[in-house]
Amino acid sequence: MGLVDSIKKEAQDKRTKIQSSDATKLEKIMNEMFFLPKDVEKEAAFVKQVMTRGLETTERVGLHASALIKDDRSFCLREQVLSLIYKQLQGEQISPGLKRIFEEGNAIHEKWQRMFLRAGYSDVDELDVTQFNKKYRISFTPDIICYIPEFCKDSKMIGELKSVNTYQFQKMLRHPTAWKQLQWYMFLTGIHKGFVLSEDKNTQDFKLEIYDFDPEIVAPFIDRAEEIKHCYKRVFSEGKMVPRPNDCKKPDSKRCKSCAMRDACWNIGKGKVKIGE
Repeated sequence: MGLVDSIKKEAQDKRTKIQSSDATKLEKIMNEMFFLPKDVEKEAAFVKQVMTRGLETTERVGLHASALIKDDRSFCLREQVLSLIYKQLQGEQISPGLKRIFEEGNAIHEKWQRMFLRAGYSDVDELDVTQFNKKYRISFTPDIICYIPEFCKDSKMIGELKSVNTYQFQKMLRHPTAWKQLQWYMFLTGIHKGFVLSEDKNTQDFKLEIYDFDPEIVAPFIDRAEEIKHCYKRVFSEGKMVPRPNDCKKPDSKRCKSCAMRDACWNIGKGKVKIGE
């Protein structure tokens, strides 16, 4: 074991937080937000935005940015092409336990987003607002877009919020997926500075990771977006749909059970209902 690895292991064993000097500086700024008075008007407007968003249509449709950062074993090209044509399941395939976890994560997100409003670092329309990339027909929702002049006076920043269990929080040096999602959002928005904030669900302690945009990281995601675009066009020009992955032999296979496009893919349940119908 090298010296750096040894130092990291010792810090983990002692539950010492390992962060860059930039992250430590930003952590201090963020801790100070909790001592600020509430901004009743903006916070109320934000909560209303979160609670009423999508009431005209709560249906989740189309291609979402998070799908393109999955590892190769989880990514399904057929699923993504289908999502551009047919309606998808709206969470029926998700277990109650996972639903509870999602709601807890939402509450932690909203807490931090309200802090950014109190500090004046973000406006209501910069928090959890869905954007759309026309070139690739991708929807994406940055948790935070902010401007913190005490930390980065030259540009805005993208922020990704993650809640993790205590064990994961104590052991991890960086969140396993958030840094990829952040880089993808930096590409899609053109904002080339960002951070990942991971909070311990038990103790409310948090860790920060600071990133600059790295085009090499997003190159595979762009390739996937281009491939989806090509295969989508081929459905209409040649009548050819992407084949199913090798581990998806039947609708009740493990992978298919959790797929939002399961019904459309196998023409079961709700079947193939085109978007807009």
